[in-house]
Amino acid sequence: MEIAIPTLRYFTVLAQELHFGRAAERLTISSPSLSQQIAGLERTVGGRLFDRTSRSVALTPLGAALLPHATRVVEAHDDLTAWVSEQRSPGETTLRLGVVAAGAGPLTAAIMTAVSHIPHLRLEMRRVGFFDVQEELVARRVDAVLAPAPLPHDDDLLATAPLWTEPRVLIMRASHPLASRASISIDEVGDETFVAVSGDHADAIAWWTVDPRPDGSHPRLGPRADDIEGLLELVSAGMGVNIAAASAAAHYPRADLAFVPIRDIEPATVLLCTRRRREPVVAAFAEIAQTEARRAWAEGGAPRGTVDADR
Repeated sequence: MEIAIPTLRYFTVLAQELHFGRAAERLTISSPSLSQQIAGLERTVGGRLFDRTSRSVALTPLGAALLPHATRVVEAHDDLTAWVSEQRSPGETTLRLGVVAAGAGPLTAAIMTAVSHIPHLRLEMRRVGFFDVQEELVARRVDAVLAPAPLPHDDDLLATAPLWTEPRVLIMRASHPLASRASISIDEVGDETFVAVSGDHADAIAWWTVDPRPDGSHPRLGPRADDIEGLLELVSAGMGVNIAAASAAAHYPRADLAFVPIRDIEPATVLLCTRRRREPVVAAFAEIAQTEARRAWAEGGAPRGTVDADR
């Protein structure tokens, strides 16, 4: 019996996403093709790997048992591929940068430009889920991540450092009564329904939704989404509003949405996250990122593309 590496990769990505559409997008194949590959793997293994309904996808006990074996094979193959690449390009180093949502906002581009001057460095950028930072770093699928705080993590495994701060905005439909305002107070949105990130990290969700509010009340939570694109779709559909970092307005502009600064809540902080034991190239990247952040602040604070909450 022989199982192809690409098939195992399809399986591991679907196991991470638990959503055929998102997994297919990551793999750059169609959803029907992914379904066919998984069905073929299930025939080979001899049982269902995923329970599928119209609303959810979940690993079966057989799928959960296969996952660590498949992950080891895929990672070993990736290590081998990287080794072969190094033999072809002696001295070249790859740095895999993970980005959560808008990353460090407009500062990200400045960091990328500065990093491009490191000799023999190949930079790869990858999307990382809101609460997947530690998992991706520990599994060595990424080497550094730009992620907003608060970030659930183990201090023994990850090193985090504040890199950037920016105001937070309320994202709402363009037709919302508050959409034309220059800024708003958190006290003005007590009757709104808030869409939030999927996950069990209650403290992080509470911080982003400002729970509790200054008057002791709690926001009404509505539908959830796994990523910022999903949150924006829920807002666009009228399912609720969302609070995000101000750079979301520049990175995800949409005519059907408005991004209004909230003037009286704590700003968002972007963290630079790495494994506790940094490789030399990661340490060099961290120094460059922090240098660019200091330069941006010295030149006048928020770089172009952010929203000024005090205007």
